[in-house]
Parts: sequence; C-alpha cells; structure tokens
Amino acid sequence: MSTVCTCPARWRRLYTVIEGVRYRVEPATANTATSLLFRAWCASCGAEYGHPFRLDARDLNAA
Repeated sequence: MSTVCTCPARWRRLYTVIEGVRYRVEPATANTATSLLFRAWCASCGAEYGHPFRLDARDLNAA
C-alpha cells in the first residue's frame, strides 16, 4: 500500500479502524494515544497516513 496520497486535496478524508469499526480521524500536531496504537489511511485513495492524527470530533463519543 502506498504512503503517498494521490488525491487532488491531499489527506482530506482520513480514517482508522479500531476493533473492526471505522472512525474518521483528522491530522494532529502531535501524537495521540490513537495515532500511537493504530494506523490511518486516506478514505479516497487508500494511502497510509504516516503522521500524527486524532479522532474526528464527530466520533469522540463513539470510541
């Protein structure tokens, strides 16, 4: 799997999978517990996002 996002708007929609459930994530300025334990991918092209991320605010109550 590629680590280079080929989308016109790079890294616009990211997701991670935690215990079989897909969650939206967003870039973060520093590592979070989530980004240290899990990987994230671009929802459009499937490229792996190799930088810090956090759960999207819409999914905070779900995790």
